[in-house]
Amino acid sequence: MEIVAAPTSGSALQRVLDRVEESGRPPHAVPDPIHRSWERCAGAGIDPDHVAVPFEPDVEADSRLSWAAGPAMTAVSEALADEPVALLLADQRGHVVQRAVGSTKAADVMDGIGAAPGFVCREELVGTNSIGLALLTSSLNVVRGFEHYADNLTVVSCASAPVVHPATGQRLGVVNITSKAGAFHAALPALLDRVLAETRARLSEEHGVPSPELRAAFLSARRKTKGPLIAVSSNTMFFNTAAGATLSSHLDRAAVWAWAEQQIHSHQGAAEAVLPLSQGPRLARAVPVYDGASLAGALVTIGPSPTPAPNAIPLGDATARGWSSLTEAERNIAQQVARGLTNRETAALLFLSPHTVDYHLRQIYRKLAVQSRVEMARVVDANH
Repeated sequence: MEIVAAPTSGSALQRVLDRVEESGRPPHAVPDPIHRSWERCAGAGIDPDHVAVPFEPDVEADSRLSWAAGPAMTAVSEALADEPVALLLADQRGHVVQRAVGSTKAADVMDGIGAAPGFVCREELVGTNSIGLALLTSSLNVVRGFEHYADNLTVVSCASAPVVHPATGQRLGVVNITSKAGAFHAALPALLDRVLAETRARLSEEHGVPSPELRAAFLSARRKTKGPLIAVSSNTMFFNTAAGATLSSHLDRAAVWAWAEQQIHSHQGAAEAVLPLSQGPRLARAVPVYDGASLAGALVTIGPSPTPAPNAIPLGDATARGWSSLTEAERNIAQQVARGLTNRETAALLFLSPHTVDYHLRQIYRKLAVQSRVEMARVVDANH
């Protein structure tokens, strides 16, 4: 009986390198991240000739991640029905929880290489693959057929990118697009952008559901309040009938929340102050609502329009100008945007909603008398 010795780290890696050379590709055809992945796989004792993709049948098919990514994955797969392509969704462990294919032929190809719900695709288990790399690097990764460590995976090429919750920054999993190696083209990784954008949009909408504490506080206050009452947070706003006549639309939400946040953080919530609304300024008070130690939102009671002082210039004509006129919140936002961050990135960094950042930027542009981010950046640089 012949006993076959397990391959050493060096011999396993050399076999992968020999396979690439035999395919006629030069050594520089292998990107450094792929080569480093091969080295990790060889060091872990993975035999490129004998890789069996682990299978765990218990799949959480109704998770928040599946709910958010499913519609976009289905739409893209249907658009690619004539191509041997599948979209996969894996959780934080690399466990594939969902697959979308446009044809039974594509499904058969994916079944043959373990690209189906239940299979686990972490690098230390199956060797170099784009899902495993996306879990390790938190960025878009493309692995062409010959770049897979395992021989049996070289028949496909794939691209994967992490799904990050737009509000919490938590990495929820990985979305992947896989095709037969010869059918892979540059447009396929680009389609992941569409899937990611629609997935983030659904997660943002879900995050907009008001907290139970804010809703309970609103219902309680509504029974005792005859005038306009608004419940507002970073991602939602609802109000009584009286307030509906005061608000032109939900476009006022960002303005109301930005004002309420400033009142609360400056400990002036109980004091009456001018609230700028699209239909004109009103006197208002803000009362914070907490969920434990976290600010869940605010209840805003709306009063009459402010009485202008004798000989006062109309509101807006006498607004202070220049860097010194910005509030602390506006300065923080201006500094981050001047660094080149997008509105969404700025919101995530400062724990604000993108709508709040949009509102503050409009105020910043007006106060600084600028019309672009470049002009604003020059003002920021001049004051630092």
